[in-house]
Amino acid sequence: MGGKRWKVATVRGIPLYVSTSWVFIAALLVYSQYLSLTTGANVSSDDALPLAILMAALFFGAVLAHETAHAAMARSLDLPVSGITLVFWGGATETRANTRGPLAEFLVAFVGPATTFALAGVFWVVSQLVHGGAREAIHYLAFISVLFAGVNALPGFPLDGGRMLLAAMWGATKDRRTALRITGYVGILVGGGMLAAAFVSLTRGGGWWLFLGYIGAILMATGRAMDNRVALLSRLATGRAADAMRSPPPGVPADMTLSQALDLYLRNAPEEAFPVVDRGRVIGTVSLAGSRKIGGRDPMRPVRDATATLNQTPVFTPDDTLDDVVEWLGGREGLVLRDGALMGAIGAGDVERWFRGAIQGRAPAPAGTWEGAPPDAWGSAPGAPGWIPPRPDR
Repeated sequence: MGGKRWKVATVRGIPLYVSTSWVFIAALLVYSQYLSLTTGANVSSDDALPLAILMAALFFGAVLAHETAHAAMARSLDLPVSGITLVFWGGATETRANTRGPLAEFLVAFVGPATTFALAGVFWVVSQLVHGGAREAIHYLAFISVLFAGVNALPGFPLDGGRMLLAAMWGATKDRRTALRITGYVGILVGGGMLAAAFVSLTRGGGWWLFLGYIGAILMATGRAMDNRVALLSRLATGRAADAMRSPPPGVPADMTLSQALDLYLRNAPEEAFPVVDRGRVIGTVSLAGSRKIGGRDPMRPVRDATATLNQTPVFTPDDTLDDVVEWLGGREGLVLRDGALMGAIGAGDVERWFRGAIQGRAPAPAGTWEGAPPDAWGSAPGAPGWIPPRPDR
């Protein structure tokens, strides 16, 4: 639902992406703020446009601060952060909080809504210090921030509140899969309540029915899928990354020049990211797009200078269980390493192939390639054979 994404910046080694859906919602927000200022706040059209752009920038700045808080907490717990993506409903921070236990998962989830609540207070204080249309606009921004923080703290997937409840139930029951089921059931109840509120809003002519209905439907759909998801993860837990991985892509020597890498690897596979090897250990990946800027200025620079760090690629050990592999892949391609040495590559298509043969006893699906898994039931619509629901925190 986020559409395609592209990288716009790298902050302290963490890539920041924006999706096509974010571009649409950003333009819509600027337009709606412009109409509100020119009609409701009686601001002139010349002043309304820059003020609307400023309001949109502050709003998305708050969203980015929310996601940055997730990333900062994860980094403080020595967890990898693969990226932050801005999408139309807010953002998503890619990290493996569950690998450090329930407390880490709770803390990483908690700091997001807490940051948004704090920013709402800042916006309210600023609104008291300005006058005219700016005062009304910033006051509205404070209200929206409180609303979004409150909704995001609701106990249901895929909201942060769902992850907080998952962590609490995980700590109480000592079983993450039981905690997933409980959180799914609670999400169904909360989603049903929001759908009821949306119906009341609609019948009374309120303007919040679409927002409430959308959130409620998402909570209910995710909650209802949780039993099937937990059952599938339980079966995947019987396999290891070593069981499903395929032959690794060729490693690119870190000391090779970018010109040589272009001729030998990158030009023939422009969409691929190849592992970069230094003294037998993988230190990151290199791709045509990622090396273009440096290579364009000096093609004799070594590959290591254009290498993306490993925290931007899903990395597993051969002994990682496939349920953990699937949760972290998120539709991407990952590397399997042992003590830094390249052992293989793994993607959703590889896990499906193992699942077909080892669990279902069916003919394995065609082997995937480093470019991505082949089109199959693994990435098709919910309910199709082998379908894996997305991670609840995405």
